[in-house]
Amino acid sequence: LLMDDFERLLKKNTKFVVVNHGSNVTGNLADLSAISTFCKAHRLQLIVDASQTAGIFPINMTHLGISALCFTGHKSLLGPQGIGGICLAEDVIIPPLIVGGSGIKSFDPSQPKEMPSLLEAGTLNSHGIAGLHAALDYIANQGMGQLRMQEQELAGTFYKSINTIEGVKTYGDFSSKERCPIISLNIGDADAALVSFRLQEKFNIATRPGAHCAPLVHNHFNTQDQGMVRFSFSSFNTRLEVDQAINAVRSIAHEEQCGMIDI
Repeated sequence: LLMDDFERLLKKNTKFVVVNHGSNVTGNLADLSAISTFCKAHRLQLIVDASQTAGIFPINMTHLGISALCFTGHKSLLGPQGIGGICLAEDVIIPPLIVGGSGIKSFDPSQPKEMPSLLEAGTLNSHGIAGLHAALDYIANQGMGQLRMQEQELAGTFYKSINTIEGVKTYGDFSSKERCPIISLNIGDADAALVSFRLQEKFNIATRPGAHCAPLVHNHFNTQDQGMVRFSFSSFNTRLEVDQAINAVRSIAHEEQCGMIDI
């Protein structure tokens, strides 16, 4: 993501910029500080997707002038699936997509006007909220910086080793340690889904193959047919597990070179 692209893409009717803070394919981070400066200079609202970074990278909405920050709970926030959120600046009001059944002011004929009830129609995901709350307590107790350091160290160890394996190709910019703890790769011309299946069946290693809900990124890397295999690292992983993953990639790379990969 280059800042020159922002100037080139800016139009007279542009009202806001929506940016993915951390790529769920490459792990690279967008420069929120530079983007914020650009938005302020052009009087644009800034909307940030922090699904990949919330929980491991601090984000100061006020300092950066972020109007809306969206996140999911099941990634680096360590919560259950099905829970997420949107943080709005105090002066930002958005109309609800769904209304009704708020559970409060039930005799009123319209949706409550105050936040957050305005956006909370129906029965809330109480168990998801409770799970996310527990996960946030864990992150607060462990320390976000400590968790990030552990995850980046594991991802860095994995990258340095697999980058020496013949036939393995990684994607993204690895010049900075400040990146999400994910590594996406391919092994030769082997289909990503087949490699991921092999990792699961033979080595009991779970990965995410395919397009990762990001087809335009794959078009950029010309991997729209092959896909990629994504390894995601957590502070719950161990160095032993990383070594096992490295050996698994090495083994599959050897199989691919010998034409032996098969389901």
